[in-house]
Amino acid sequence: MPETKKFYVTTPLYYVNSRPHIGHAYTTLAADALARHLRARGREVFLQTGTDEHGAKVAGTAEARGTDPKSWADSVSADFERAWKLLNVNYDNFLRTTDPEHGRRVQDAFEKLLASGDIYPGSCSGIYCAACESFYDGGELLEGGLCPVHRTKTEQV
Repeated sequence: MPETKKFYVTTPLYYVNSRPHIGHAYTTLAADALARHLRARGREVFLQTGTDEHGAKVAGTAEARGTDPKSWADSVSADFERAWKLLNVNYDNFLRTTDPEHGRRVQDAFEKLLASGDIYPGSCSGIYCAACESFYDGGELLEGGLCPVHRTKTEQV
């Protein structure tokens, strides 16, 4: 007898700082295979994929390509949708973090967390690597203050 609970499957929301590649395809095809398997067993499944279109890396990539972040995101997001169509991925929703509905839902969640006291105004500082979007303790850095992962310059923020 099939279970009545809906099964939610999601891929990562892929950054649009680069075009789709084999790693994106692998993850998405694995999620699609799981969703198809569950559907074949009678489960109700919702498969979501999409793109994360915010951040310094996206803005930097757009600038390096001579365009604005929104135009770049539109172009790369369309590439992801074309790739999933070509690979016959059967998703239920393609989410873009620049979609107005997504913005409204995030704002609602943020306001609930703020009202509950789970988040609060504050500040932090530290040594930051923009390439890996991580903070590091000074002892973790390579000689010259370089990021231990990317071997690039870090910054105090």
